[in-house]
Amino acid sequence: MRSLFILFISLAFFSCGNPPKQFTTVNDGLQYISESKHGFVKDTLLGNGVEVKIQLLPASLVQKNNNPGKQKYFSIQFSLKGHELLAQLPREEYGAYVQLFSFGMERYIFLQSESGKEYPASMVSYQPTYNMGKSNELIVVFNEDFSSCKALKLVVKEFGLNIGQIDFPLDLAKFNYSPTIEQL
Repeated sequence: MRSLFILFISLAFFSCGNPPKQFTTVNDGLQYISESKHGFVKDTLLGNGVEVKIQLLPASLVQKNNNPGKQKYFSIQFSLKGHELLAQLPREEYGAYVQLFSFGMERYIFLQSESGKEYPASMVSYQPTYNMGKSNELIVVFNEDFSSCKALKLVVKEFGLNIGQIDFPLDLAKFNYSPTIEQL
């Protein structure tokens, strides 16, 4: 009985730690990182009801390549009451914010190191969904070497919707996570 208890405790201890080093398919990996309990997703509900959700996307899962390079990917989603944030704006503001999301958000999103150094996004991509989704999603790419950073946070500066600046501290182990995929 005591041996069974020790085995159970050992399994619980060792299975809680590190994420898997390998997935059979890209979809298996995406499913894993989408579950909040694994720490790749962070959600913030602001006082005005706006929900901002970020997700770290390991490059090997985005590029479908086991040698992804130094690119770092994030998904940033904005919603209000379970619907796209931009679709709930007055008609006269909607077009301007779709333009901003499509062509100007790189001015408002960056990574910041513990020393205060800012790393701008190398690309921000937005695909309008015309109120067919639950959120407005930005895919953000960084193409820098972050190996000397001891701490990083993703910063989304105020961009006109009065949501303020949002800081997301990053877990560097998750940030540097790069699983391999068996079936590319």
